[in-house]
Amino acid sequence: MSIRQVARAAAVVALFGILSRILGLVREMVLAGVYGATAATDALVNALFVVNTVAAVLLYVLTTLMIPVFQQEREQSGAHSAWGLLWVIAAWIGIALIVLTGLVAIVPEAFIWLFQMGPERAAIASDLLRVMAPALMLQGFSALFTAILQVHGRFAGPAAVGVAFNAGILLGVIVGAGSIGITAAAWGVALGAVLQVLLQIPQFRRESRAGGGMRLALSHPRLGSVAVLAIPVAAASILQQVNSFTDKLFASSLEAGRNAALSFANALGSAPRTALLFPLLIPLFPLIARFFAEGRRDDGVNAFRRAAGILALVAIPLSILMFIGATQIAQVAFGRGQCDTACVAEIGAPLAFYGVAVWGNFLGYLLNRTLSADNHAREIMIATVITVALTIALDLILLGPLEQAGLALASAIAVYANTGITLWFLRRRAPQLSIRALGVQQGRILVAGAVAGAIALVPAFLMPDGTGTFWGAAAWLAVVFGVGGVGFVSLARVIAPREFADARTSLRNLSFARRR
Repeated sequence: MSIRQVARAAAVVALFGILSRILGLVREMVLAGVYGATAATDALVNALFVVNTVAAVLLYVLTTLMIPVFQQEREQSGAHSAWGLLWVIAAWIGIALIVLTGLVAIVPEAFIWLFQMGPERAAIASDLLRVMAPALMLQGFSALFTAILQVHGRFAGPAAVGVAFNAGILLGVIVGAGSIGITAAAWGVALGAVLQVLLQIPQFRRESRAGGGMRLALSHPRLGSVAVLAIPVAAASILQQVNSFTDKLFASSLEAGRNAALSFANALGSAPRTALLFPLLIPLFPLIARFFAEGRRDDGVNAFRRAAGILALVAIPLSILMFIGATQIAQVAFGRGQCDTACVAEIGAPLAFYGVAVWGNFLGYLLNRTLSADNHAREIMIATVITVALTIALDLILLGPLEQAGLALASAIAVYANTGITLWFLRRRAPQLSIRALGVQQGRILVAGAVAGAIALVPAFLMPDGTGTFWGAAAWLAVVFGVGGVGFVSLARVIAPREFADARTSLRNLSFARRR
């Protein structure tokens, strides 16, 4: 893919990513407004985590492995062999999904027991998970379709699955909340998973016909080597989910509703990743993988460096402004219906620390993808093991004094630790990457963000905080974010002109792609 093709793909992914994130936030707002931060909502959060974890692990493993594996197999043995390898991988994954879905449907209590959430919430969660069980298999198939389509540069269908999933949940809650309560959300999850698969089937069928049609098989000469490659990638992905699990485990030990509050805060904190980070990196990953596969390491490192500058221009001001206005953001997003002032405060406290982590998440994900493109999954697994251990230790230290906010702070610290470790690994594998130059690049943008944040604090202190009402909080955010945003753009143009020019070029390419 050329840079312009990357920009066009990014425009498509950005559009659906923003729609998905908007619907995702609306979904969380509806759940908070209809059910509040209660024991039933805690149960829903944990049951949904079981379903989404399988899809998240599969999606990470498949997109990380299948793109470089397919390209390497096609280079070495031809397209026929590369497609055959994809079908064999798909067959084994399908078998595993069917078995796992059956276990979840028959004995959901075995999975819910892991959260140690007490008999009342555990019973509700088990009932909800049994309803959601088919969604586990369907989301797994959707992850498989996503990986195969992205291998061949098809991003529209995979990018839209989040829209379909969130729409299904919203429809379930709107239609059934009045009659069957929290169970309506579980049926919405199942409906959303069905819509995900239906959305991708037409494009998947076209691509499979172009590759010679589906070929059912369970063996391939390279299957064993791919399985070996998959072990550290899967381990790293599972370990990444461990921290999400421990967050829910520890939050379940707090007062009822705190687990849901942490989940709502995490949804807001992760919004920038979905709306801004993934649109660039999803189409960029195959390009970097191709550079490394063809031995063009200088081009791959240069693509990483330029992407890091663009991401920092977005992530650094977001991190600072989200930390400053966390409570007001929570008020605007969730302060209605069953989510009262206390509920908003419980969401705002962890959201401040999730906001701090945005910059680390952006840069860390770029580092992770770049290492994956060069087939260094072992380093990613090592970094993840260290980060998981650090996060759990910090959870235990911070949970008591800060409650759910302590869990968010532990996650933020661990994010930056992981970024540092993966950067060190990338520097070892790619000597062309100058740590000093990267540090100067990021430092210039950080200075612009810090000064802009200080400027934004002036109206923040002068204005009423706006908490308690939607319009008061919205007005506060508009003024503070507007002042901080204008200050940052003005400073970034002077302090980081090269990165600012790259970002402006990317925006022009995205605009061209949208017009096309």
